[in-house]
Amino acid sequence: MIETGLTNQPLPPVREDDPSATAGSEIIFHGRVRDTEAGRTIIALDYEHYEGMTEAELESLAQDTVSRFSVHDLICIHRVGRVPVGQASVRVVIRSAHRAESLEALTWFIDEMKKRVPLWKWGVTESGDRFPCGTIEKGAGTQ
Repeated sequence: MIETGLTNQPLPPVREDDPSATAGSEIIFHGRVRDTEAGRTIIALDYEHYEGMTEAELESLAQDTVSRFSVHDLICIHRVGRVPVGQASVRVVIRSAHRAESLEALTWFIDEMKKRVPLWKWGVTESGDRFPCGTIEKGAGTQ
């Protein structure tokens, strides 16, 4: 099963009812907004995206990950819009027979998401000023 999507709402609770009997490992990753970005104190991050293209690339990346690794399920939901400090901006769930495959797939998926998926983030200060934090890509000092 592959599920991907974007939301401008807080992430829903994690489902506990996986009907699969073949997954001995379930890795759940939450990327949270921390209180500093680019050396500045922030109250939130604003995530912008390329509508349509972001969803398509996220789905393509999920398909690539499932094809590349021995995983049964990959679920990813990423927030867009304003995300306050302390809240999760992204959730990735990966299920496989054993943890090694899940951990390897998770690391690869997140690294590739930062390179491939057209999302941009802006730091928001207490005064309301916004500053660019770059695209969500490896090496850009993000997430």
